[in-house]
Amino acid sequence: MPRSCKIVFAYRRGQIHMGGKMMRVDQLSQMAADMLPSDQYDVQTAFVPREDRRHKVRELIDACRGAVVIFHKSAASNIGPDTRAEIRKVAAGICVDHLDIVVGPLEKGFFDVHIVASRFAEAELVQNLNGLKPLPGTQVRHLRHHADPRLGEISAREIDNFQLGYFGMLENIADRSAFPDDMSIPDYEPTELDGFLNALPKSNLHVTVRKPFPKRSFGILPTKPFTKGFNAAVVGANVLVNTQVHDATYYLGEDYPFLIPDPSPNSVRAGIEHAREAFGSAEWQMGLDRMADMRAQVAPEKVVQELRQIVDLFG
Repeated sequence: MPRSCKIVFAYRRGQIHMGGKMMRVDQLSQMAADMLPSDQYDVQTAFVPREDRRHKVRELIDACRGAVVIFHKSAASNIGPDTRAEIRKVAAGICVDHLDIVVGPLEKGFFDVHIVASRFAEAELVQNLNGLKPLPGTQVRHLRHHADPRLGEISAREIDNFQLGYFGMLENIADRSAFPDDMSIPDYEPTELDGFLNALPKSNLHVTVRKPFPKRSFGILPTKPFTKGFNAAVVGANVLVNTQVHDATYYLGEDYPFLIPDPSPNSVRAGIEHAREAFGSAEWQMGLDRMADMRAQVAPEKVVQELRQIVDLFG
């Protein structure tokens, strides 16, 4: 690897306050800067302006010169084809991090590597990549997601009674009628997360059910990384999760004790009662052991290792 290989995480204005950008640009770039050898890698972020902001466009092109550029989701669509062609000429390599959407095709061959955040997405994109009009040799690479590094050392394992919580956007739940009245549901606001994050270790069963995605884009099913599960693992909690949640069974196994068949109210209600009855038992401990294993698999060093493997494709 040449000295000071430059890695640029690029984002657009509309993404600034989004949780995905916070984790896959701000946090990931900081993790990479902290863990990669500073004499070999130079990690930066770059703003992708509108095409009509020519001075800012020139700054972006200069930032991409000689760099492996990772566009966050649809950030590359903020600029026009001529600017993308200039970046294509000066960059060492260009990647797109699809994260939780399917980024549509731009100019044929613009992206060298399509990055996905889950094993489910990896299989989906490998099978259906032609929908994005790639050139021969275009690669799909897995870059696992991480838990939020702002979560502290307080552990839900210290709670001596069953405490239930849901930590996310409520629109992701098909039906909330199964949620009991005493369930913790803190407000989720990406710009004000301190209270939300502080609430996570106060529940030892995190409900992470999600309704399935309804349709494909460009022949590809959008996917979500199992971030709620990763955050629960970091704080020492179990999860209630349905089998349709992407990567849940990959990390936890099909015999994880608090896996339910679907996100229907009846299944959620039965799953909560099962977990409540199992609290403190050998079955509960089995769940915690699986969660601890998942926590190890998505540790920051594992994430940065995969990032390095992607970047080194261009070395």
